[in-house]
Amino acid sequence: MAQKKKRPKVILKKNQVIILASTIVAVCACMLTVTILTSPKTAIKDEPPVSSEGSPAVYENSSSAEAAPSSGDIGVAQVVAQLEEAERRAREAEQRAKEAERRATKAESAAEIASQKASEALAAQERALEQAAAARNSPSRDTGLAMGNKEASAPKTTTSPSSPAVKKDYTIPPATAGATLVFVFDDGGQNLSDLQHYLNLPFPVDIAVLPQLPNSVESAKRIRSSGRHELLLHQPMQAINLSVNPGPGAIAPTMTTTEIETLVKKNLAQIGPVAGMNNHEGSLITESKVKIGKVIEICQQQGIFFLDSRTSAATAAPQAALELGAKIWERDIFLDNTQNRSDILLQIERGLAVANKKGYAIMIGHVWSGGNLAQILQELYPVLKSQGYSFSTVGGLYENFGN
Repeated sequence: MAQKKKRPKVILKKNQVIILASTIVAVCACMLTVTILTSPKTAIKDEPPVSSEGSPAVYENSSSAEAAPSSGDIGVAQVVAQLEEAERRAREAEQRAKEAERRATKAESAAEIASQKASEALAAQERALEQAAAARNSPSRDTGLAMGNKEASAPKTTTSPSSPAVKKDYTIPPATAGATLVFVFDDGGQNLSDLQHYLNLPFPVDIAVLPQLPNSVESAKRIRSSGRHELLLHQPMQAINLSVNPGPGAIAPTMTTTEIETLVKKNLAQIGPVAGMNNHEGSLITESKVKIGKVIEICQQQGIFFLDSRTSAATAAPQAALELGAKIWERDIFLDNTQNRSDILLQIERGLAVANKKGYAIMIGHVWSGGNLAQILQELYPVLKSQGYSFSTVGGLYENFGN
């Protein structure tokens, strides 16, 4: 008998069994996926919605059931609507902010223009005062001096020292904490008769003498000899209005700082010794920080003070002094821009208000006012004293206001 062939036994290893099983599973999964994708979609019944009462909600027909939005859809719609509303409000707020910024910019521009116009008006007023003072000084007075007339005639005045007392037409308020009044009289050196009115004042004052005039040296000598009044060099400087002649010994805009130093020291040697210096005219020079800074530096070297007459609202003297570490003084009031008594009294009253506010006031008049201004001050002195005001020279201010 022929023997049956024995079939060889197929022995699978464990790893091969695992691989074979994994392959079969994968094939089945693929077939199932294909079947699902290719089969028609079947509707899936959802649970009927539940009403707020807890029972299933009943719809009239299937179409209404399909149109009814779900709570999730309502929530999303509300969020979207809120976001859109918030975005709209943000845009409106941004527009309002831009409009407010535009208005603020417009208001700021208007304020700057107004400030500039105010500064220009003040500068114009100061220059007009400067020119008015110059007109009184020249050419008649300087012409007389050039001809050797040592005693040029004094200007006509509305009130002479010998006139009877004028009816009281002023109000003097009480001094606040002993407010201090400082009176400075410029343009000394032009004639001696006008000067004497101010040397006779019963309280200490400053008198500023112009250099290089026929009466400059004698005027300075009489002021020092008074034993009561303080002498200043009234240093001439060029004004912005180049047609105004500041007189001999003046600082010109073309001068170097070396030339300025030589000139000022020459004037100091003629008039001095002096307690201080202030500017005659000089709106052009005081607006130059370099040139007026050199003048202040000379004052530091000489141990004297500088008083800015403030013939220009744009003076650079305060900034120059700050950079040099110097203490300077500044004029508060001009007294005699006109010779009318009422105008002078008004300016004095303004000076009193300044003194009561900051503790002192520096008021500048002019020697060429003759007996007019001097008589008014003689009349006011006992009243001012009784109201508690004190009197000082510029140099005397250092004790209480020097810092």
